[in-house]
Amino acid sequence: MDVWCNGQKVETTGEFVDDGTETHFTLGEHSCCIKATSGGKKKNGIDHSLLLDGLKVPASSQ
Repeated sequence: MDVWCNGQKVETTGEFVDDGTETHFTLGEHSCCIKATSGGKKKNGIDHSLLLDGLKVPASSQ
């Protein structure tokens, strides 16, 4: 997966895990991860979560 931050493409490492995929990258001194997991049903789609230093970032209402 390509990850961009402030107009710059960042280096990532992707891996398959039991419940989906994880894309790891760093921003400055921070460890980040985008987790993609299946909701179990096709119509539920894929749930993406952003973790910053191991903590889930709440979804934006925008």
